[in-house]
Amino acid sequence: MNDSNSAKFWFNDSDTLKFPIFVLLILIGIFLEGVVHYYYGISVVYSQFYFLIVVVAGVWYGRVAVGVALFFGGLEVAVSLLLKSSVFPLDAVFRALILIVVAVVIWRLVEEIKRYRDQVITQNRELTDINTQLGSSQKAFLSANKKLNLLSSITRHDIENQLTALLAYIELSKMNVQDPELRKLIDKEEIVANSIERQIEFTRTYEDIGVKAPLWQDLQHISILSPVLERNGIDLSLSTGDLEVYADPLLEKVFENIVDNSIRHGERVRHISVSYEKRGTGLAIIYYDDGIGVVATDKEKIFEKGFGKNTGLGLFLTREILSITGLSIRECGQFGSGVRFEIEVPDGTYRFGGKPSAAGA
Repeated sequence: MNDSNSAKFWFNDSDTLKFPIFVLLILIGIFLEGVVHYYYGISVVYSQFYFLIVVVAGVWYGRVAVGVALFFGGLEVAVSLLLKSSVFPLDAVFRALILIVVAVVIWRLVEEIKRYRDQVITQNRELTDINTQLGSSQKAFLSANKKLNLLSSITRHDIENQLTALLAYIELSKMNVQDPELRKLIDKEEIVANSIERQIEFTRTYEDIGVKAPLWQDLQHISILSPVLERNGIDLSLSTGDLEVYADPLLEKVFENIVDNSIRHGERVRHISVSYEKRGTGLAIIYYDDGIGVVATDKEKIFEKGFGKNTGLGLFLTREILSITGLSIRECGQFGSGVRFEIEVPDGTYRFGGKPSAAGA
């Protein structure tokens, strides 16, 4: 950075008082040297004023401070020689050297501060440009995503209409066909059509994951699944108090899928409980049913896309929804004693009664 910009560091160019003040300080310094030092013979106390002049020169005009220090240092040595013609003024030379060193240090320090300031300004400008680009990219992404979702929705709607017609024709075929072998084929066709229908429903749900911002959700809301459980002869025990979890709005779908898993595969499920346990890195939401459980070899596979007797999408979707805000799920039950799903909730993504956990959110 050149020194022509140094004056802008503390004052604007419009500050017309800067130069007159600087000139006044120079004149006062010369006056002190001529009157206090030369006329009255005082050679120490007044020279401290030179440091003020050097500091002002360094802050306002950069390396001009070195020239000012040389001028006043040389002036003091010259006057000392006149007063002590027979003795070399080592004390004056020493004070002049200190003044020059201070001027150099201040000059370099101010230059470093200004250089750092310019770097910060440049980085802020670059960050502003990046944020602008990101904003434009985000708008483009949202627009493209909206168009893709619209196209997907229209396509899905058309397929559903055709599928509804297909299922109707299948039902008519079942009513009009008496041949047992043909009926078996029609039944298989119906199974395939129903599977396609479930796949389409999955795409509708999966399309919504991450689209809306996560929010705080009260786990007591799980109780809306009670009617479904009652129809299947299952009672629900909910022990989560005022626990809230920061998750994708589809969190309700998570418990809907887990409950559906219990109903479909638990075989003898009569009781489901949801509670929580505090742990060192957060807490775990514990989902338990008293069904047959999951065999050890399938504990990870059940979360894979396509695994299982039906669509194989429910628990896969569950893991995907939870991962949006850093939550995870695993099955820890013992086969024969029921399912035990543990949803790990890290600090910052849970709270009680509106008060965040230790790490904040």
